[in-house]
Amino acid sequence: MRPRAPAPKQSRIKNDYLANLRRRIAQSPQSPGIYRWKDEHGTVLYVGKAKNLRNRLRSYVTDTKSAQGPWKQSFLEQIADFEVTVTNTELEALIFETNLIKELKPKYNVLMKDGKNYIYARVTVQDPYPRVEAARRIDPRDGAKYFGPMSTGGELWTMLTILRKLFPFRTCHMSIEPSSTPGPSSDGGGENSHNGTFLPLSSGEGAGGRGNNIHIPLQVICIHKDRPTPCLDYHIGACSAPCIGLKTPEEYRRESIDGVLRFLKGDYQSVEDLLKIKMQQASLEKKFEVAAQLRDQLLSLQRMGEKQLVTDTSGEDSDTIAVAVLSGRADVCVLQRRNGRLIGDSCFSLSGRAQSASEVLEQFIPQYYEDGLDIPELIVVSEGLADAPVLAEWLKSKRGGKVRLLLPERGRKSHLLQLAEKNVQEKARQRELKWETEKRNTENALKELQEVLRLPAIPHRIECPALSRIEGYDISHLGGTETVGSMSVAIQGKAGSDQYRSFTIRTMKEGEVDDYRALREVLTRRLRRLTEDLPEEEKRWKEKGITFGRALKKEQKIIEETHAKHPADISNDGIDRRDYFVARERSTIVAFARFVACPEGKIRIVRSVWVAGRWRGQRLGQFLVRKILRGIKKGKIYVHAKSSLEEYYAEIGFRCVITPPKVLQEKLERTAREQHTDAPGIIMMWDAAQNRIDPSLSSRPDLLVIDGGKGQLGVAVDVLHSFHLSIPVIGLAKREEEVFLPGRSDPVTFPADSPAKFLLMRLRDEAHRFANRHRERRGTKHAKASALDAVPGIGEKTKRELLKHFGSVAGIREASDDQLREIVGPMLVRQVRKYL
Repeated sequence: MRPRAPAPKQSRIKNDYLANLRRRIAQSPQSPGIYRWKDEHGTVLYVGKAKNLRNRLRSYVTDTKSAQGPWKQSFLEQIADFEVTVTNTELEALIFETNLIKELKPKYNVLMKDGKNYIYARVTVQDPYPRVEAARRIDPRDGAKYFGPMSTGGELWTMLTILRKLFPFRTCHMSIEPSSTPGPSSDGGGENSHNGTFLPLSSGEGAGGRGNNIHIPLQVICIHKDRPTPCLDYHIGACSAPCIGLKTPEEYRRESIDGVLRFLKGDYQSVEDLLKIKMQQASLEKKFEVAAQLRDQLLSLQRMGEKQLVTDTSGEDSDTIAVAVLSGRADVCVLQRRNGRLIGDSCFSLSGRAQSASEVLEQFIPQYYEDGLDIPELIVVSEGLADAPVLAEWLKSKRGGKVRLLLPERGRKSHLLQLAEKNVQEKARQRELKWETEKRNTENALKELQEVLRLPAIPHRIECPALSRIEGYDISHLGGTETVGSMSVAIQGKAGSDQYRSFTIRTMKEGEVDDYRALREVLTRRLRRLTEDLPEEEKRWKEKGITFGRALKKEQKIIEETHAKHPADISNDGIDRRDYFVARERSTIVAFARFVACPEGKIRIVRSVWVAGRWRGQRLGQFLVRKILRGIKKGKIYVHAKSSLEEYYAEIGFRCVITPPKVLQEKLERTAREQHTDAPGIIMMWDAAQNRIDPSLSSRPDLLVIDGGKGQLGVAVDVLHSFHLSIPVIGLAKREEEVFLPGRSDPVTFPADSPAKFLLMRLRDEAHRFANRHRERRGTKHAKASALDAVPGIGEKTKRELLKHFGSVAGIREASDDQLREIVGPMLVRQVRKYL
């Protein structure tokens, strides 16, 4: 037997750029889009598309040892940089990829052949009776209207099938024209004509009585007949039979074509509304299967109606320009559309300091179009320009023809501008990530921070809690609604996104605007985690003469007497010393709290939190409650408190409950009756799952950077003092990017190109971005709220099942009890009837 040949030895990829590329890819977007690999000279080597850009890019550089084949080995040895362009959908990514490959012809791409990539919807609007069909090529001379492209013919046919059920258009290839001679045909008909034989579409009552509906058909001529007229489509209601003159051209266009054109032009709402009306009507008529089919059709149209922006049939030439100003530096993205196709995006990182996006645009446009070689007829901009008329006149002189500067508010151009803005923001973020990956930059920044701020050592962990200010700083609420705070983190000068945390403000009512109070809550909740060492705290209390333990049998009477002395603060029902945790000064009880379980509903409650007068204001009561909560590994704990103590319990981790458990709701009502008050207090809840040890919040920072000026800095200093923490803190005001230190009236000055200042601004901008993302998610969640959310006991899964089965909330209301019981139990049926 011949010995087996040894496996070929795999060569190791030699590329000094791979380590930096891996770090940058770890922070790249996870959205759909296209990516371009470049060599060290900036030449594009390969263009690809991805559903998830980060995962796709990571696949190239994760395991380079297993690179198979000379193609991949050669490619991996040459890559030195990459760029990404974010798209809204995978379809846009596919089409943009094709356009770029044709334009750039990268070395490692296979060039597709023209004519086989796209499919379009074609409406023959030049005909008296237009038809709707699929087309692989666009003929600009035939007078038809084309819409698309779409990625597959299957998607197009599915869409047209659904549209045809709403708008019965013809699909035959006959040429149908109204005859110039009114009335019946004189030639007796024939293969290529029709004499308009009367075929009633419906019967009804008219002037002549029941069933006397009179219809005088229009004389039409059918050329190139490819089927009997009327065909089966007419008999099954899929076509209105213009071939036998049952509709005038005007009626046919109004009933069968206009709706299709509106949908294909992007007016999806009118078609969706029509489907919803039909679905609701079917539900009212108890035709739930029909309603379900209509719902499925609606979902299909919504999926296929996704707007793709990278190619259209307009043939228009335009540039779309968006600006991002981040950390005082400006980036510009230009999306270039030629002959209706998006053929490229050019991005520029500008030098110098930028104050506003409009100022950047006014300076960028003349520089970019100075040579006058490729100025389109339309330039879409992201900001209003004060000198727009002057710029337009200058561009006209360069181009030799009219140029429009447009700031769109709606429509396709507005959506393309949003795509440009999304991309320029991503480009700016990638620029900062690229700066971070250079170790020298972050080391210089940390060293400068140490020197300028006089820190004892180089800070390894810098946190930037940022509650956005509406008064000209960052924004993290909308008119007092959805108020949130955030914490961004830099570890050794680099963004540690896995350490970021967001905070939903709990102590402010809807519509209330108090940035200092909100910032105080964020810092209190965050810094409290650094002092939650119960054994250490108990040791400090012991030094003050305070010890803790369960109540003794001999202390039963003392506890009862204390309750009797303070009936307005603590209730005196069901007192059992075995439920109490107490704090003693020598042998005297100076504080207590009890932990009880209500048999009804198995509710666990912290009650009767009391602290003797001289010990109040020192968080002794909070410490007792935290000792109780320390032993809780899972579940929820409730407390009934005065409204004035909401912030007191929020600092421990409790939050207000809008709809409390039944037994606690009854307690509130009983308290209101007994005390003759309309303010019986509030119910708050502590969830063990949300109060576990957090590795980020448990880590002690070396420096706190507060977004704001002297006022915000003062709040931070107060909170640090309240926890007896000694952590350096500074304030970064956005107006002039000034840095404030405690105890100094004047800001600290950094050089214009200071890496330390750039690092601080980057942290602040990251906190701003993270806070805004959290707020937007909360707003989206509330916007999606359904009437079913108000029904107690109905969770997300049950809600989805009800809507899937009955089509809408109206369908659920109209359903019988027996039909509802098929989805939910008898108890929930009563809840549905009560709340809907």
